[in-house]
Amino acid sequence: MRTLSTLAIPPLAIPTVAPVESPAHHGQTFRWLCNPHAMLRRYAATAVWVSAFAFAFLATPLVGQEPGIDGWSQRVEQALADGRPDDALREMDAAILKAPTSAQLYTLRGSVKFRSGKIIESIEDFDKSIELSPSSKPYLWQRGIALYYVNKYQEGLEQFDVHRTVNPNDVENAFWHFLCNVKLVGVEAAQKDVLLAGFDSRTPLMQVQQLIQGKITPDAVIAAAEKGGAGQRGKVLSQFYGYLYIGLYFDALGDKAKALEWLTKCVELDVDGYMNDVAKIHLELLKKNAAAK
Repeated sequence: MRTLSTLAIPPLAIPTVAPVESPAHHGQTFRWLCNPHAMLRRYAATAVWVSAFAFAFLATPLVGQEPGIDGWSQRVEQALADGRPDDALREMDAAILKAPTSAQLYTLRGSVKFRSGKIIESIEDFDKSIELSPSSKPYLWQRGIALYYVNKYQEGLEQFDVHRTVNPNDVENAFWHFLCNVKLVGVEAAQKDVLLAGFDSRTPLMQVQQLIQGKITPDAVIAAAEKGGAGQRGKVLSQFYGYLYIGLYFDALGDKAKALEWLTKCVELDVDGYMNDVAKIHLELLKKNAAAK
């Protein structure tokens, strides 16, 4: 999921910290956050993800520096990069104690909770963020994904509907809207009610959109995923998107075996980031359900 370079984002006021490398493939630093428009232009041009921590800043307008929490951002991101989500959560808890009315901090903590598998708790934080700053709701695609995993499909549908108002070119948003709709009305009806996105430059997401409309087969998406992408990094990201959404699509159709196959391939690419954690969560749920039968 991503934002657009054309979004009107107010100037960010965050603690000044030394550059910290995000998870391996991002190559992003917190210094980038001081120039969000440049960051988003590069992001849109190169189809590179930012980490959930960095993205959460962009997902909710920041209005001023939070009091008394200098240095927390570096520690949280480092903990996430090191695979220490509990440490990251402790940092977020401490930050919120010092700034209990910060919608941005609740969004960040919700993202960390989701990535840690604490899905219900993550929704509580996303909802608190909206309570504190109602204007943040359209940006909280993370909330929509979390709602899907707790079977709140109508609320998820509404979240993806409103996210489209600020991010109309995101096929991933259209796909998650489709997943929620499948649960509510079935595959055939959901294919006729796809929340169409504009042009998404990331391969093979335009093919993914055609897939959920019933216009092409999964094989066509896989072919595009394995062919597309500029350079080695671009090829890996192209495969990641393709395998992720093919796996989720097969799960929506009820084909658990193929869903397991493609989500396993997706996770094996070892591409760090929020959506990789989504893939891991979904894969673990599939394995758990398979073992229970």
